[in-house]
Amino acid sequence: MSAESEHKVRDLEASSASGSFVEEKKKVNELKPDWKLLLMFAVLGFVALAPWNFVLTELVYLDGKFEHQFSSNVSIYYGLSVNVAELLLIFIGNKFPFAPRMDIGCVLLASFNILMAVVAMVIGDDDPVDNPGLGFALGLVCTFMLGFGHSLIESAAFGLAALGSQACMNWAMIGEGVAGLIGWPIYILINFILTSCGVQRYAEWRCLIFFAVTSIMTILVIPMFRLCMVKHSYMSDILKVEENRKKESFTTRQSNRPVYAILKDIMVPAFIVWSVLTITFTVFPSQVTQFTSSKGPDDSANFIPLVTYMYQIFDTVGRFAPNMGIRLSQTWLVVLSLGRAIFIPLFICIRVFPTVIPFHYNWFKHVMMAVFAFTNGVVATLGMMLGPKKVPNQKDEQEIAGYAMGFCLINGILIGSIFGIWITDML
Repeated sequence: MSAESEHKVRDLEASSASGSFVEEKKKVNELKPDWKLLLMFAVLGFVALAPWNFVLTELVYLDGKFEHQFSSNVSIYYGLSVNVAELLLIFIGNKFPFAPRMDIGCVLLASFNILMAVVAMVIGDDDPVDNPGLGFALGLVCTFMLGFGHSLIESAAFGLAALGSQACMNWAMIGEGVAGLIGWPIYILINFILTSCGVQRYAEWRCLIFFAVTSIMTILVIPMFRLCMVKHSYMSDILKVEENRKKESFTTRQSNRPVYAILKDIMVPAFIVWSVLTITFTVFPSQVTQFTSSKGPDDSANFIPLVTYMYQIFDTVGRFAPNMGIRLSQTWLVVLSLGRAIFIPLFICIRVFPTVIPFHYNWFKHVMMAVFAFTNGVVATLGMMLGPKKVPNQKDEQEIAGYAMGFCLINGILIGSIFGIWITDML
């Protein structure tokens, strides 16, 4: 067969695949995801991020156990791990079925989450093995593996959501928001019960029980995904994309176009998501933890957790906003994502000039945090939902778009955190 004939055959196959996808897409749109499926997407988003959020909640305790500036290093190691894994998954993620990735991700998250609590309980400052250096090293290993587990679950969730409707992506993002919202109340409850009962070494037991909560929930995702989610009528049509992969080798490209062409199509929404998270983590939590209360230094210990928790509340509200009919064009999303840069000098002024009006007032800090968090949640979520829409006619391309959007979200967090450390050192 001549080269020209081969090109014609490939074009016909691509056209046929595209037409077939359009028909499948119509069927999927007619079915529409019900509340049960959307709740399961929210659970996937929740378990992907909950272990890390719980680690951040216990960071003061872990820093005391492992020393060696563990709190400063842990975010960098976690960010590097997640970024490397997410970047690899953009190029090879769609060569593997979803279920095994979900299984491995859940096992990694559940195992190394609880293992970190055990290490902090046994190896560290004032522990049976009084060796903070060894505890520090093992803690970073656990952190690195948590990052890989997070990447596997989040990429699978976003990949599946990209193949479905925008509502699926929306609820996966809402689940991640709830993961940040629920940790602190559980932490306070466990701490109250243990201290009220007079438990010795209550901080160690609190961390162990606290991390066990997320480990149990993470393991329960495996039967939820295999027995409920993949058997849902809406998902059965979406997962037909995996049938062809079983017949092809690992080296076979799973999309008609190369990955760089797909990335070019989703460049704008990817930039929106990246810029939103970069700006957010440039000042949060690095600058927020340096805020002072207008009621005096004694109140700052309570004020900072409160204003931080306000971020979690309004970020989750922002992620839910698209369900209330809030929609913005791509142009407006770009304007808002870049316009949020105004928060960087504002947050720095609140920290550097705590006696200047209006930076002095607590109500001003709460209002700033509410607007800051809400715009983060709504713009990032709408950007994530927009990405897969840029490649609407190919199922495999939508899956890759979902992975790429997840990478931009995570990379924005890493770059923003690095900028945050740099600004803090300068000030």
